[in-house]
Amino acid sequence: MKKKLIAVAVAGALGVPGVALAQASTVQIYGTLVLNYQYVNLGNASPTVGKPKLDMFNSHDANIGFKGEEALGGGISAWFQCESTMDVSGKSAIANDGAQLCGRNSAFGMKGGFGNVYAGIWDTPMKITMGAYRPFSTSGAYGMGQIMWNEATSGPNTGAGFTRRQTNTWNYASPNMSGFQVNGQFSTPNEATSQTSATAAQKARLWGLSASYTNGPLSVGGGYENHKNFNPASQATYTGGDDKGWSVGGAYTFMGKIKASLMYTDMKYSDITPGKDLHQKSYGAYMDWAIAGPHRVRAGWSHAKDTSGSYVGNVNQFVGNNGAGGTDADLFSLQYAFAFSKRTELNLGYSTVNNGDKARYRLQTLGPSPNPGDKQDAWVIGAKHTF
Repeated sequence: MKKKLIAVAVAGALGVPGVALAQASTVQIYGTLVLNYQYVNLGNASPTVGKPKLDMFNSHDANIGFKGEEALGGGISAWFQCESTMDVSGKSAIANDGAQLCGRNSAFGMKGGFGNVYAGIWDTPMKITMGAYRPFSTSGAYGMGQIMWNEATSGPNTGAGFTRRQTNTWNYASPNMSGFQVNGQFSTPNEATSQTSATAAQKARLWGLSASYTNGPLSVGGGYENHKNFNPASQATYTGGDDKGWSVGGAYTFMGKIKASLMYTDMKYSDITPGKDLHQKSYGAYMDWAIAGPHRVRAGWSHAKDTSGSYVGNVNQFVGNNGAGGTDADLFSLQYAFAFSKRTELNLGYSTVNNGDKARYRLQTLGPSPNPGDKQDAWVIGAKHTF
């Protein structure tokens, strides 16, 4: 028996197809290796005084996972997934940034004709749906996560970010009904203490819902998130709040080669401090062009409008200044990619974020925020391999 288990494990590690690990059950190993080498101008920020320009590695969205499924009869299956960060640059291991086992999308679930019900750590429905309308990751030099959704920079439980990867969740995905699909999610308040740094921790809970429709070259969708008691600005005097965000997007593929897409998002943080709120809107336009053969061009523009509302201060990357303006920003990205195969590509690109005189958005995950009004930019040479 031990020899059989060892043989199965070795065969799985070597990628031998069709190895049965149990009756009507299979386990697969999958992953994505991403490694970017970039020359970055971080602008003026106190942690980079004297060295605002430097070369660095970044390995956003790299992952390795194990997933399996067992048919239970009657059209019902049980499944699991354990996905972790695989950063060959070593940065994530040192920072412990999702490097723990099953620190990315991981869950146990049951699926059948009724849809898919599962529990674990998983992307919110809004993040899942809006991923169809962007050619780049939300992280890295090209990432629009902060401009579009105030995306968190230090783990899934940071209070300000929308389109997050949320821990301790129940999830539901409907069957695909002629191109239409619905996703829902809610979290338990397990992390109430760590989620809110207020003296009296609130019971933090997330609710999310999204819907999408795809028909040939056309795709449209939208999502909604409600964050209750998330303390988005880490206030010691926080007494509870109700933050809301929604996004809509659409894409159309012309001639089977050029995918053009648009996105719009609206977020509001309520009672950051008693009676003080912050409102922000963003939109973007993107293109993914499979030119010919192995050649591909991706481009994107994301724009954050001026914030409004009575709160004065920072909420992650958003700057509230009582609606006085100067808190807008633009992110421009352009990338050329050469595909050696369906699984391996090399790419070269440039990205820059230009801030209004009060804004301090940064290139996502590459370094500290610049001083208000400054800009950051980067040249990137990247490699991507999926397995």
